[in-house]
Amino acid sequence: MHHRYLARSRARSLSGFTLLEVLVAILVVSLGLLGLAKMEALAISNTQVSSSRSLIALQASSLGAAMQGNKGYWAAGVAPGAFSTAGAVVTDGTGVLSQTVTTCVSTTTPTAPVCTPAQLAAYDLQSWATRMAAQFPSYTANFTCNNVAGAPVSCTINISWSEKYVALNRTTATGSAASGGAQTATQSYSLYVNP
Repeated sequence: MHHRYLARSRARSLSGFTLLEVLVAILVVSLGLLGLAKMEALAISNTQVSSSRSLIALQASSLGAAMQGNKGYWAAGVAPGAFSTAGAVVTDGTGVLSQTVTTCVSTTTPTAPVCTPAQLAAYDLQSWATRMAAQFPSYTANFTCNNVAGAPVSCTINISWSEKYVALNRTTATGSAASGGAQTATQSYSLYVNP
């Protein structure tokens, strides 16, 4: 009789041990699923970040091409040494690039020049700033042009913007915990243009 009691007691303790094994297995699987979810969030975040950076590079290249296409202004050495854009606002000390130009597109056939090279430069820069403000509301761009006599004109476009990303762990996080894991960082991109 004593053996039956021990056998039943042992069977009960083994069934409890099996339940404990199941709970540990559920915990391990849950941690694995959380890790998988974090990897998915990082992948989505990195896709958005790379998309933003690609668009910034394309926009900067677009403006660089417009500057090269308007050699009458940019290569003539008359561009301001420094100017900037923030949102859709263009700021320069000379007032040439910040003047309001509604359009430089001719509506007559055959087409005739509608704008001077300076007006075309202002139109291109203002159109670019408006497109940038629509895609990157918090961006700023600073331009530096080298207009030294006897040397080729060169301009540097420096663009800064804020981007959101998911931090890998808390030690790399710079944002607040209330932001839901999304962090922000200021990024910059520079392009050298030789009109």
